[in-house]
Amino acid sequence: MQSITRKALKWSALFILICLSLTCYAMGNASGAIILVALGFVLEGVFWLFGHKLLTRKKIP
Repeated sequence: MQSITRKALKWSALFILICLSLTCYAMGNASGAIILVALGFVLEGVFWLFGHKLLTRKKIP
């Protein structure tokens, strides 16, 4: 049961990261703030690194 909860929290964190990066992209493009676009790039990078780690984890029998 604890494993299911832990996995759900990780997927929720990934979803929040991608939503934050998209929000930063949208706000940065609308206002012309380069900092927000750069923050969007950083958040997207964290999303892909964290997501790859979550999906390619070795299964222990």
